[in-house]
Amino acid sequence: MGYESGIGIYNYNYLCEIQNWSNHISNTRKFITDCARRCCGRRSCVVLGSGCCIDVPVLELSKMFDTVYLVDLVHPEKVVRKMSEFKNVKFITEDITKIVSETYYSINRYKDFCVDILISSPNYSSGNYGDLLENFDFVVSDNMLAFLAQPIINYLAKLELIDDISARNLQQFIQQYHLKILPRGKSCIISPVSERKFNSDGLEMYDKSIVYIPKETVRDSKNWTWHYSNVQNHKLEYGVKAWEY
Repeated sequence: MGYESGIGIYNYNYLCEIQNWSNHISNTRKFITDCARRCCGRRSCVVLGSGCCIDVPVLELSKMFDTVYLVDLVHPEKVVRKMSEFKNVKFITEDITKIVSETYYSINRYKDFCVDILISSPNYSSGNYGDLLENFDFVVSDNMLAFLAQPIINYLAKLELIDDISARNLQQFIQQYHLKILPRGKSCIISPVSERKFNSDGLEMYDKSIVYIPKETVRDSKNWTWHYSNVQNHKLEYGVKAWEY
């Protein structure tokens, strides 16, 4: 479904835009570290959406917690090798949306597949993950809330099985599910919340929201701009928010 290639594209974009990403990465690492220092327990920490670990302060977390768990659907081999020097850092391969395999198999299971089948599936429940995450002293949602649904939407679009309205509904559903499983009082969230694109003349083409959650969810947030791409004809930047949850 394109998750491995997605990791490769992310890493390639980072290497091409390393100077433009530096402020975003620094802000993300600092926010996670500052939140970790304020949490009560020191037994375990879990980072959801660790990916290439570019923006994860692994060294700092490994010193603060007995065990650090890095969770994602794909862990690049280079990252796994690099992190082997940290004896208390563990990798967990897991789909935290809990809907990837459901999407893949539902397409073949239902003759008249539609996105509503995924949203209403009896296999979709927040109970297990929510209960599991309660066991950790500190939970990080790392630059992923806005992008959780995108690989699924891209996959369905390639098969011509989703329209714009259904895509937005699915994105909102997955984002709200993600918030539901995060334990209150010991989680922090960093995520782009808006997307701006410019043409080759530097004129803004659009500025749109990409996170669909209740406004009261975000309180006392830190805000900054992530200059994602400065390639001609594809200048893209994200408005990022980081908050304790």
